[in-house]
Parts: sequence; structure tokens; C-alpha cells
Amino acid sequence: MMAGKKTQRKITNILFYLLYVVVALIFIAPLWFLFLSAMKEETQVVSDMATMKAFVPYGTLTFDNYKAVFEKLDFLHYFRNTLLNALLQVAFGMVINGMMGYALGMLKFRGSKLLVSLMIALTIIPTEAVVINRFMVTKDLGLLNTLWALSVPNMATPMYVYLFYQHFRGMPKELLEAAVIDGESYTGIFFKIMTPLSKPIYSTVAIMTLIRAWGDLLWPTLVTRDNTWRTLTQALRGLDDSVYTFWGQIFAFSAMMTLPLLVVFVLFQKQFVQSVAMSGIKG
Repeated sequence: MMAGKKTQRKITNILFYLLYVVVALIFIAPLWFLFLSAMKEETQVVSDMATMKAFVPYGTLTFDNYKAVFEKLDFLHYFRNTLLNALLQVAFGMVINGMMGYALGMLKFRGSKLLVSLMIALTIIPTEAVVINRFMVTKDLGLLNTLWALSVPNMATPMYVYLFYQHFRGMPKELLEAAVIDGESYTGIFFKIMTPLSKPIYSTVAIMTLIRAWGDLLWPTLVTRDNTWRTLTQALRGLDDSVYTFWGQIFAFSAMMTLPLLVVFVLFQKQFVQSVAMSGIKG
């Protein structure tokens, strides 16, 4: 009887592992297709695109597509613009969204419940619904075609404030009370005590902010007027010829654009998974 249950358990575990492998392959396949296609010749990319050969590394694999991208576009210039924009949004966003979430989640003051309700309501409003208003404010401030136009309007995000609010709401109130008794200010409590204890949620929001800033196309298109501060998503259009689309070069450009995000996620995946798990436990 026991042997039969052990055998059944082993079969169940094997089936689950097979399912995990299939799901993993489904998520990995697009990345494999992207990086492999970037190494193939143009004619080979076009012929393989609609077949399973697109996932097979055969034929001539070269870095010619990458070289062509650097010859056609100033990739490093657009990369610098995108990186600076993303770093500003991440750095200032962590402080702004974190402090707002800390105040709403741990401090009691008049109107806090109303602010939480408004914040939750704002999370369901799509960006496209308010983008014109944001554009008009940015224009009136004289920020168009600057780095600040790209980053400042995206630093405070209701969704990220809500994530911080959920996190800080679950922190032990005894820490706050003990620090206040010791004479520490609320600002000092945030930076000296709460922030070091909140690395998982900071890592999660940082990755989400980075991904959002890195792949944004609508907002940079609205607030830039020339190549001075245009980003990678805008530069990608420069590879689309009016007569022919060079798919190999587009894949190479996309691969170089995707690689930094993969590196960041690999470095901080432990904190990211830990934060998601903690959020799930809190409900």
C-alpha cells in the first residue's frame, strides 16, 4: 500500500516537473528566437521566420546585424538617453513613492483614508487618459525636449505607491513607536530603519520602474523634438526602411535593448521573488 502511494507520488512529481519545463520553454522561446535571429543572415531570417527553423541554430551565424545597427544609428547615444531617463525615474521614484507609501501605511493623520482611496482609484486610470494633461503641464513648464521632460512626470506612480503602502502597512508598528520614543524623526525612521528593512519591495518596484521606463514609447515621442534626448524605442524606427524592413538588424537592436533588463533581473531575482511572495501572503 505504501509502495503504491510512493510510486503515485513520484509519478505526480515527474508530471509536475514536466509541466514546469514546458512552461519555462514557452517563456524562454521568444528570447531564444530573438537572440538567435539577430545572428542570422537577412535572407535566412526572413525564410525561417514563419517556421520552426527560427529556433534552430544552423547556417551562418555572424555579428553583421549588430555591426549594421552601429553603422546606421548612434546606438550608444540613444542608450545613454534611455539609461539616464531610467536611472532618474528609479532613483527619485524610490524616494517619492516610498515616502508616500510609508506615510499612508504607517502614519496616522487626518485625511489618510481618503488619500488611500484616491490612490487606489488612480491605479485603474490608464496613462493614455491623462497623457495630454501631463503633456500640457510639461510644455507650460518649458521642459519639452529635455531629460527632465522624460523622467519627472513618471517619478510618482499610484501603483508603486500602493505597493509601498501595502508593504509598510504590514510592518510592526512597535518599530515606529520605539524610534519615536528614542527621539528619532519620522524622516529619520524612514531612511534609517524602514528602508533597510524593505529591500525586497524596493527591488521589485525598481525593476518594474526600470522596465516601464526602458520600454516606454508614447511619452518620449510626445516630449522630444529631435535626436538630442530620443530613446532606444524611438531609435528602433530608424531601422525600418520605407522600401524594405531589415529584420535581422531589428532583432539585433532589440537584443541589445533587452540584454540590460535580463542582467538586472538575474541580479535581483531573489529580492523580486521574495517581495512577490510576501505580498501574496499578505493578501
